[in-house]
Amino acid sequence: MKKSLTVIAFFIFQLINSAHAQTIESLAKELPPYFSILTTWGVRPEWDEKSENIYFLNKLVGDVFKINIATKEVSQVTSGFYHGGIHRVLCLSNGDLLLAMGSNIFDATNPEKDRHAGLGLYILTKENPSKPYPLNAFCDEGPAVSKNSLKIAWTLQGQREIKMGEIHYVDGVPQLKDVETIISYNDSSAYVRLETQDFRPTNDEELIYTHYWGDERDQYFNSQVFGFNLVTKKTTKYTDLPKSYNEAEGIFPDGEYMVIESDRHQPMEERNKYKLDIYKLKLDGSGEVERLADFSTRYFNKIKSDNPVVNKHGNLIAHQFGYQKGAGDGRGIFLFDLDAYERHKMKK
Repeated sequence: MKKSLTVIAFFIFQLINSAHAQTIESLAKELPPYFSILTTWGVRPEWDEKSENIYFLNKLVGDVFKINIATKEVSQVTSGFYHGGIHRVLCLSNGDLLLAMGSNIFDATNPEKDRHAGLGLYILTKENPSKPYPLNAFCDEGPAVSKNSLKIAWTLQGQREIKMGEIHYVDGVPQLKDVETIISYNDSSAYVRLETQDFRPTNDEELIYTHYWGDERDQYFNSQVFGFNLVTKKTTKYTDLPKSYNEAEGIFPDGEYMVIESDRHQPMEERNKYKLDIYKLKLDGSGEVERLADFSTRYFNKIKSDNPVVNKHGNLIAHQFGYQKGAGDGRGIFLFDLDAYERHKMKK
């Protein structure tokens, strides 16, 4: 009897170990053919202006790298200067990079201490990749960049106001001009939070952002996708599912759809726990969505798919192999082939 119990306990132990040892390589073997591994490390992917390379961070606060989609060659982008940690990298329409960086003093015991304290915005030019130029502006979370112009938008510290400006170059040095506040919730509930995401192609007349609200316990309990028309000043609510997480992420080049992170598939008791997957949202006000991945239910309490970004051709999505333990936390980047996905659906 004791021997049988020992054997059973051993197999249970092995199963538990196997579950916790889930790797990006083993995960890929179990997923449909329209997924492929791009990297087995790194977070927060971002396409370059030609969709030939993907920029990414090696960790949540770290250095910028890039990988060539065709050759899989990886190179370090921010090795030419010292810094206290980069939180975000975005590619401008001219190929220069917009960096969001914390203070010069890095605290290994609290690496994301500057995330909501004000990240400095810098431009790293292709001509001078060893010298980031400060824009003398500070953001909370990630900024937004236009795919067609040099307009950018960013949320101020406290996440209750959004500013917009345009980058121009004076003797090769980037500067911000025409800076203005476009959205302000300073007079509303103290528990509203905003995060910029994308200018909507093709005319950049609308800024897509995520609107969070809650209470003193959790200011991010509800989150929905909104759009602010820069011409009419009209606000549109693109998702409307209370008590669920819906965060705007990458936008499609035609401006008709975007990819979001959502936990709408989870039962109510499992929502707002980072148990997310990526969805394709139609930007017509209908709230129509299509789920593209099922990581968070296939590997419950372990893995999610998040941080999706769409290439300029609208046929590839780069997204993150994420962990269900915090915002942006993960290791590795997948490619989602939308053409292969549509062919796979037709076979069913």
